[in-house]
Formats: sequence, C-alpha cells, structure tokens
Amino acid sequence: MYVPFETLSELGDTVDVCVIGSGAAGVSIAVTLSHLGHRVLMCEGGDEIFSERSQDSYRGEVEGDTYIPLEVSRLRHLGGSTNHWGGVCRSLDTYDFTAKSAAPETAWPINNDDLSPYFTAAAELLDLDPIAADEPIEGAEFQRIHYSLGTPVRVQHKYADAISESEHLLCCLTANLLGLETENGHVTRATFGNYTGEQHQVRARYFVLACGGIENSRLLLWCNQQANGQLIPHADKLGRYWMEHPHATVGQALIFEPEALGLDETYNVFLSPSEQALERRKMLNCGLRLHRMNAEASQALIEELSTQAPTLGEQIRAWQADGRVIHGAMLRAAWEQEPRFENRVELSEELDSLGIPRSRLVWTQSALDRHTIRESLMLLGEYLLEENIGRVQLADWLAALPVTIPTDGELAGRHHMGGTRMSHRPEEGIVNTDCRLFAQANMYVAGSSVFASAGHANPTLTIVQLALRLCDHLEQRLA
Repeated sequence: MYVPFETLSELGDTVDVCVIGSGAAGVSIAVTLSHLGHRVLMCEGGDEIFSERSQDSYRGEVEGDTYIPLEVSRLRHLGGSTNHWGGVCRSLDTYDFTAKSAAPETAWPINNDDLSPYFTAAAELLDLDPIAADEPIEGAEFQRIHYSLGTPVRVQHKYADAISESEHLLCCLTANLLGLETENGHVTRATFGNYTGEQHQVRARYFVLACGGIENSRLLLWCNQQANGQLIPHADKLGRYWMEHPHATVGQALIFEPEALGLDETYNVFLSPSEQALERRKMLNCGLRLHRMNAEASQALIEELSTQAPTLGEQIRAWQADGRVIHGAMLRAAWEQEPRFENRVELSEELDSLGIPRSRLVWTQSALDRHTIRESLMLLGEYLLEENIGRVQLADWLAALPVTIPTDGELAGRHHMGGTRMSHRPEEGIVNTDCRLFAQANMYVAGSSVFASAGHANPTLTIVQLALRLCDHLEQRLA
C-alpha cells in the first residue's frame, strides 16, 4: 500500500527491510520479500510518473569521452529506468565472471553457478521470452547467441496491484535519501526528504540501496562524507571501476552463404567471440549484431564491392545468375569495457534541489576497449574470408589505427555498471559477496553498481538474478 511521506517517522520499529529505489532491483526485492510475509518499505525519490522536479536531480557533469547527458541516460520515478528499457535480455557468459588474460580485474568473487539458480524466477519477473542456447559456429571462433527480444516489462505496471494492495509492502513516493546514521557497525536510521523541505527518519532491521549504477555511488559518497567515513571506512574504491557498454555501428558485410550464420531465416543475428578467441587475441567480450539489409541496399553493397574487387564481383554476379541469394548486413556492436580505477563517479561542487552534490562522471575508453572492438570485427572478417562465405567492410573509424571512437550516434547502451564493486575484501571493493557493505552488518547494495566486470550482455537479467539471490540471503537472516 502507498503511505504518505509525512507518516514515515510513525512506522517505528515495524519495518523489516527498507528498500531505497524502485527500479528492477528494488522492486524485485520489495515484492519478493513482502510475498514471504516480511514488512518492507520501498522508498522512491521520484513521483509515480515522470516529473521534472525529480529528474533534475540526475543532472551532472561528464569529464572525458563524449557521453550521453546524465539526466537523459536514466529515469527517476516509480519503476526507475525499466520505464525506458528496451527488453533485450540475456545473462552474462560463464567466462565473464573469470579473470580474462587481457584484464585480470574482470574477475568476480562469485561465479555463474551462484546466479544460475535464480534464472527462472528472474525470467518470470521480467516476462522474458524463452532464450535459446548459444550455438558454436563450425569453423569459426564465434558462437551464435540469443536474447529475449519480447515486449519489455514495466515493473511499476506489472506490480501495481501488489504495491497498492499488499499489507506487507509499503511504498512511499518523493522519499529521497539524504543520510544514513551508523553505530557499532549497524545502520540505525535513514533520513529522507521530499521536495517541500520536510524530513523524516526511518528505522529498519535491514537497508538495501537500489538506486542505479550512478546514484548508488553518489548517495554512498555523500552519506559516507556526512558520517565522517564511518559508513565505508575503506572508501578509496567507492565510485571507482565504473563501466558502460560502448555501442556503435561498426561496418557492413556481404554474406555469400547466409545460412552459415542463420541470416537466411532472420533479419537479426547475434554473434560473440568464443572464450578461446578472447584469450588468443587478448581482448574482452563483444556482442556483434548483424541486421540484414533489404534487397536494394544489398545490391548497392555488391556494386560497391565489385568496383574494389572486380574478380569477386564477377563471381557474385555468376552466383546471382544461378539464383543464389546474397544478403548485405549492417554491423553493430556492444562491447565490454575494461574495469579501470580511473573511470569513476564522484561528487561535484554543485548541489541539487535537495542539497546533495550532483554527480560528476569521469569516463574514458582505454586502448583495450578499442582493441576489443577492432579485433572482434577482424575476427569476423577473417572467418568470412577464409571460408569464402562473405566479406566485411569496417567503418572508417575502425579501419585506421589508432582507432578513434565516434563522438556521435548511439555512443553507449545507458548501462551503468560498477562503482560499488563486489569483492572478497574491503581493500578491493565496496560490498562483499552477499552485496553487503563490509563495515555494516545490515546495509546492502543492489543493482549493476556491484558488477565487478561487464561482459557484453545487457545487464537487466543479471541485476534481477543478483537481487533474488540477495532476497534469499535476507530471508535467512530475517528468519
């Protein structure tokens, strides 16, 4: 049920878990624990629907490479950024949890076996279509991969009845976290403020911060500053190792045997390099997306190739005369970014309307990031050439060295990861393998900010798997 902001202080000691944020992670935790009979308070800083006053808190600065303005890269109202999620979904690859030789910092302190038990429940929560198993491609260092591409779920709509009617789930809107008090290794109270200047405090047995891959870092930096470093004593990693999935159109291809890749049956084919390819070429993970061109665009690409390689052009015309269909494909990609200490969320000097310093994002793409996307395209081009089943034409920005990342176009996936890195020890990260702040017995962080590395897959499914795993942990402690 919804509760007015002015009644928060009246809840006393009745709250088992206070969840701060109502996006994919927050709603997953709040709904799951309330269904188990626990009294959960979910505090959302925004309104029920989009509002300028709430969204304004997401304005911030970007330093480094060109990036999407922070206030348009995420949403700040009930349901969070699931309100503009496109629904493309798959889990991280098993080897994304391991230390890749090109960047040992990619290792997680947990592995895929720790998350796989939560796949089915996460898929149901997100209304995913069945995801087919990946298929190795014969003769290639690629595999054909699959996603759920169905209608994206809007969690605030899916769980509207649960939020409105549940006796165990309380939801408070315009409740913005302003501070956390800690004593003897326990968070004792959280202070929330609304847009009219009112403030109320909440006590709970457990607290979960689930405000997204930038805001989790921003709020913890601010709360730790107010608590004189008592919240996170080892805070040098806080906000660090921030990651995105760079996105770009990376070239185009002619496929002489579309059936070899499955392009004869579908307009979109997804590929990723094998684990062995990542090791051999000293690169990170990458998702290539082949979008089949229409007949006119394909023929134009054939004519262009024929001027550059006349002999091959004659062969293609002979194939076409025999009735062979040749498809052109637009090549797009999303690739893994190296987790680097230098990439970070920090506090700016400007305050938002609630008195909290705005975010400053410091983000640059490394030589390894550039190497990863170029090697992925070279790998595809070599396979097509060696098997004589196609040719790749790299985008101009990829063809020349050094690679110059585009400053326009899609830029990135709006996938904010890292900043409250999961690790074995407080010297290496911010939360432990249970997503708990090392120095606090009852304070947890949920969402993609805990990712130790990013893989190439859209993060939503992994976010929810982690959230449901955290629910199991909290259920054991609450019992």
